[in-house]
Amino acid sequence: MNVRRTIKLAAGGLVAALAAFEAQVIPRNFQQTDNVKDDTSRSFFLWAKSFLQPFNALSSACAQTTTIPPKVTPWDWNWDGRHPQSSVVQATGDNSDGQLKRNTCSRHLIFIRHGQYHYADSDEECRLTQLGREQLNLTGLRLKHLKFPYSIVHYSTMTRAVESAEEVLKHLPGVKAIPSDLLREGAPYPLEPPLPYYRPTAEELKRDGDRIETAFKSFVYRPDCGQTRDTYEIFICHANVIRYFVCRALQFPPEAWIRFSLDHGSITWLVVRSDGRVALRCLGNSGYMPQEKISVQ
Repeated sequence: MNVRRTIKLAAGGLVAALAAFEAQVIPRNFQQTDNVKDDTSRSFFLWAKSFLQPFNALSSACAQTTTIPPKVTPWDWNWDGRHPQSSVVQATGDNSDGQLKRNTCSRHLIFIRHGQYHYADSDEECRLTQLGREQLNLTGLRLKHLKFPYSIVHYSTMTRAVESAEEVLKHLPGVKAIPSDLLREGAPYPLEPPLPYYRPTAEELKRDGDRIETAFKSFVYRPDCGQTRDTYEIFICHANVIRYFVCRALQFPPEAWIRFSLDHGSITWLVVRSDGRVALRCLGNSGYMPQEKISVQ
């Protein structure tokens, strides 16, 4: 209990005590002419009650607010549309003891934002800057040093993402890479609050939103029931796509995707557990880059 609340509650108790004491000490048929001492006592009680009354009101309000339970939105355990039993496997081949053991493995989804690029009207001209290539080279080194058993690299088919994937794959020889149009940049969901300099049309929101939601459902889901070990997948794509995926995976309001930003070449790491829990290990991490190599625009 903090000091302010303690003072408020104590003041409320004092008001009640003064009222009770006044009722016992000073008769209700008190006459102002009876005694100067009694008159002084009554004036003191009235002043004390008046002084402490605001604190009493505050203490009552405090007591009322502490009894209101917080509103909690329950977790949707079937958010990926997979049956809950998919996360349970038999403990023994014949299940003779009737015991069930949870599949405890996870899918590690590592999202990389493309590097800094030259702005242009056509996608073909939106090529990485020299800094952008250096950023993804550093990210590739970081992924290599983590020494995870990466199974695949998915990358957007937009030029800046393709070139980013090329830089990363230099450090991950032997890892399969697959392009995906689903991961292309776009407007995934209406912005809240809106931005004066970025106003996607209703047509763009419908077209891009449907595609990016399809991408989320295609790539973000709990491990299959037959999976026996953790898996690590890399996705090289775009800030809007990654931010929307994070909001959807954590069951945040999807319109909140516009409220945070990601550095070029940064790492965002989602972990999807076998029971449907999702954890965000890091968001837009670029701490492995020298300060002069970090950019957002």
